[in-house]
Amino acid sequence: MKQVLVTGSCGNIGANVVDLLVQRGYQVRGIDLDNKKTRETAARWGDRVDMCFGSICNDALVADVVSGVDHVIHLAAIVPPLTDVDQAMGYAVNVVATRSIIAACEAQPKPPRLTFTSTAAIWGRNDEVEGPRRADEEISPSDNYTRQKAECETMLRGSSLDTVIFRIAMTPPVALGALSPFVFDMHPDMRVEFTHPEDQALGIVNSLVVDEQVVGRTLCLGGGAQNRYRYREFMNMVFGAMGVPPLPRSAFGDALFLTDWVDSEESQAILDYQRHDAASYFEEVSAELGPARPLMKRIGPALTGALLAHSRHQAAAEGKPPRLPNAYRAITTIRRALKAAKSYL
Repeated sequence: MKQVLVTGSCGNIGANVVDLLVQRGYQVRGIDLDNKKTRETAARWGDRVDMCFGSICNDALVADVVSGVDHVIHLAAIVPPLTDVDQAMGYAVNVVATRSIIAACEAQPKPPRLTFTSTAAIWGRNDEVEGPRRADEEISPSDNYTRQKAECETMLRGSSLDTVIFRIAMTPPVALGALSPFVFDMHPDMRVEFTHPEDQALGIVNSLVVDEQVVGRTLCLGGGAQNRYRYREFMNMVFGAMGVPPLPRSAFGDALFLTDWVDSEESQAILDYQRHDAASYFEEVSAELGPARPLMKRIGPALTGALLAHSRHQAAAEGKPPRLPNAYRAITTIRRALKAAKSYL
């Protein structure tokens, strides 16, 4: 039986990967940070997963967890805005630790295959692009995160390992109020392609039994043409699932590089993983409210002003100072309202 190591095993995609590996009878080893949330996630696997809590920045720990495995699925990463807030930590986790994982794999008597998840933001700005991005298209990393992912891709290609690189499209968690702290800074017309975390996991796990079609290659994993949106359109669907009315264009910023549409036809043909559309995802998100759904629909409109008050872009449009320099307070507003709605009934 194949043994698989999953880094970031308790994360949004990682937990779904582990779920699927366990279901298929793999021997699974996981590594993630030690905190209350990861402990709660890992508890559902019990002794079916050899779980290790610690940092992938610990070289000795990395060498230990890599030992004896057949596959490494490397999902652990720091993402924006933390890669800008703490650039040293972002580089340490995203690049230095990846280098350590590559070295540990190469040192094995029988080196494992290494699967690495990169990003659909790696091509840079998308305001002058028409079609979905192709894996063989020239990249243009434009921030710390994408430069780090590009550096990792180069390291993998230069290694002696069998490697698979997946550039993944936008994959939000199925959770109430799971919004980025810089939700308002993205351009309303930025291209986003929704992919359900279960679909991303399915594509990654299906790749373990495919060799010639994926090894040594870079492929895009996305939700397909039916899941392509513009940012404001998608975010208003997010807000709508939580009972909040649509927000105006003026609430959003001008960053055009967070993510993009991807050409996933080839990966879908090989891996057969696309199962969900955005409509079913939003129904899942809305269902998280349970019996509080009708109540949120009534109080949701009252949240609009509170949200807009924390958009520096909306404030500029109205000639007013923002209440906060970012959207952290706005996210908290939503989460508190959702929590109150659920506890009310």
